[in-house]
Amino acid sequence: MIALYELKGKNDRRYSLFSWRTRMALRHKGLEFRSIPVRLSDKAAIEFSGGKTVPVIKDQDTVVRDSWKIAEHLESRYPDAPPLFGGDIGRGVTQAFNTWTDRAVVPAMLQVIAADIHERVHADDEDYFRQTMEKVLKHTLEESRARRDASVLQLGRVLAPMQEALKRQAFMAGPQAAYADYILFSVLQWARVMSPRELLGPEDPLCRWRERMLDLFDGFARNVPTA
Repeated sequence: MIALYELKGKNDRRYSLFSWRTRMALRHKGLEFRSIPVRLSDKAAIEFSGGKTVPVIKDQDTVVRDSWKIAEHLESRYPDAPPLFGGDIGRGVTQAFNTWTDRAVVPAMLQVIAADIHERVHADDEDYFRQTMEKVLKHTLEESRARRDASVLQLGRVLAPMQEALKRQAFMAGPQAAYADYILFSVLQWARVMSPRELLGPEDPLCRWRERMLDLFDGFARNVPTA
């Protein structure tokens, strides 16, 4: 069975957005895995991977770190399972979408939910998270909370193209979900797990798409601890 090393928050939350990409990719491929929770500040637990961040998988004798590299590994190692990308062209487009999501959507979401995340990380990680995030945000978590309304509007502007795309198709990848969907879904699942604030209205195409994503794999992503 594949071992997945991922972050553990309060109440046994699995809150790494990048681990959620791997979680959904593993389910897409029909692969069983066991979750090995690690604390954000415990770098020794994943030192064997050669890096300091999750997700990390151990797949028999192979260790892979980084959600994109894990997806590529799963695609090449399990070619007879449902494809994540849909061929070389699909892989290239998905990698471009992965980069855009990481550079545009993730920072916009972080501005909205950073203070909420701090309240739900493992108690031993609270100081580490604050110190790390305030360097990234360039202001305090309290200031982040005070700026939330403006940050929500900015997030809406960033997500607007995806709202339009989902008016015309059921999933980011087309008629069926694939890795491009898991990339974007991971950001919204991050918020769902760590923030009590609902950021989508029922009329939003993204909201309806998120519900479809939550229903995948017998409700795998729906049936987890949330805020």
